[in-house]
Amino acid sequence: MTVDQNTLRRRGTGLRAHDPARSYGGYTLYTPIAGDGRIHLVDIEGKPAHTWNSPHPPGRQAQLLPNGNLFYAAKDTSGPSLFPIWDVYHGGIFQELAPDSTVLREVRHPFHHHDASILRNGNLLITTVEPLDPADAARIRGGIPGSEAAGGVIYGDVVLELTWDGEVVWRWAAIEHLDPEQVPLNPHFAREHWPMANTVNELADGGIVVGFRSASTAVAVDRADGSVRWSIGPDVLAQQHHPHELPGGTILVFDNGTYRDTTSVPYSRVLELDPATGEEVWSYEDNPPQNFYSPYMSSAQRLPNGNTFIAEGSFGRLFEVTPEGDVVWEFVVPEFGSFSEGTGLESSRGAQNSVFRAYRYAAEQLPWL
Repeated sequence: MTVDQNTLRRRGTGLRAHDPARSYGGYTLYTPIAGDGRIHLVDIEGKPAHTWNSPHPPGRQAQLLPNGNLFYAAKDTSGPSLFPIWDVYHGGIFQELAPDSTVLREVRHPFHHHDASILRNGNLLITTVEPLDPADAARIRGGIPGSEAAGGVIYGDVVLELTWDGEVVWRWAAIEHLDPEQVPLNPHFAREHWPMANTVNELADGGIVVGFRSASTAVAVDRADGSVRWSIGPDVLAQQHHPHELPGGTILVFDNGTYRDTTSVPYSRVLELDPATGEEVWSYEDNPPQNFYSPYMSSAQRLPNGNTFIAEGSFGRLFEVTPEGDVVWEFVVPEFGSFSEGTGLESSRGAQNSVFRAYRYAAEQLPWL
């Protein structure tokens, strides 16, 4: 018998575990990051429930809107190429899709990367980059020496509020509000992009949460003047993803754990934090800890019954845990794809089932299903 040479496929895909008595239930939405533009919805038994089809590969993710339509951040393959890894994590196309995949509206931005979300006012909030002025680029600390983009350029993160007509109505540039001395790049990351935002979303009071992977930092931004209200840094976080506010005002974040200073063994955990102090309110990690580890991407979502839905994104492992940390549902993404060569990112080689994020939804959030 021929042995499948892909380690993850060989271990098994699809539904791996389910405790109906303790699971929240519902439907799970995921987008294979190396896929061709298909977005999948599976039921609690791991069976296909619905598929959206887009002609564009994913920029990163898709999620349901309150009206039951799909918000899809896709990749514009005709956009500019700023540096090799940019071709992996840039997006550029934002679409609202009907259940039958009809494009209801669309807007584009050539310098978008990683995250995008919908504000309560209906506008988009997106992460983009702009080249730093040489004087500002000289202020950037950390990173791999000599690893700037072509011509010595460093691209800085800029968060934009964008209407569906493409008008920019609010702008926040990291270099204008963060001190590079206080937010250095981790020494393992290239200096081509600072501080590399991978998350942006809205707080209950209208402020903005931005997460910066390469600096292991998450901040809250005041919309009125752009000031930073609070910052949680590398003394707590390590290459984190998806910091966002819970109804009680705490912050839930997937702490990837790559290059964590306090241990020689990399492992991931999910943290609920008090943003004022950075102190843990709740956490999940596996036992032994290294059994749960995603070096990049990933997300966590607090469910209405108190459980937490987690995407161990690098390995396409989606699972649900109780407040006590018991796994009550587990599913491994069965769709595998490959990125093109020359991305400059070792983790993009070979077939993989990675997802940037995944989401769990109740049946009433899918009235058309």
